[in-house]
Amino acid sequence: MAQIITFIIFGGFGFAMLFVGVKQFLQQRRNLTNAEQVDATIVHSQVFTSTSSNTDRRLGRSNSTTTHRADVRFRYRVSGTEYESDLMFPTSIVQTYASESSAAAELAPFPMNAVVRAFVDPSRPEKAFLVAEPRKGPIVFIVIGLLLPPLAWFVGKYL
Repeated sequence: MAQIITFIIFGGFGFAMLFVGVKQFLQQRRNLTNAEQVDATIVHSQVFTSTSSNTDRRLGRSNSTTTHRADVRFRYRVSGTEYESDLMFPTSIVQTYASESSAAAELAPFPMNAVVRAFVDPSRPEKAFLVAEPRKGPIVFIVIGLLLPPLAWFVGKYL
């Protein structure tokens, strides 16, 4: 019974990861293939810092984690209509960094009020992005999604 419950929980999570990974991989490829350049104005550029809660209350113990993310928003026009986007890359999977300086380095080319080059798929003008490079995030989601169900089945056998 434990094997089935483990498989359902972790296998289901794996299938969800696989679904998101494949969807984002295809979206990233479509965005890069159909990308057209537009001028964009940066309206927000800042490092966002997040610290997880410390669940270990014992003295001298801390399992809190602090991550940093490059947070950018920009405005642009496509066929006379103004849009705003917050995508730095052609995928919705956001990358976080262990250090604030790494996230700041990602934002360096995009200071406030700068006019920069953005890329947009004309069939989805609301989803422009700033850096026309493929990211590894979708592949990571796909690999984890493929590995979790068999791993869940194997681990469940020994519970």
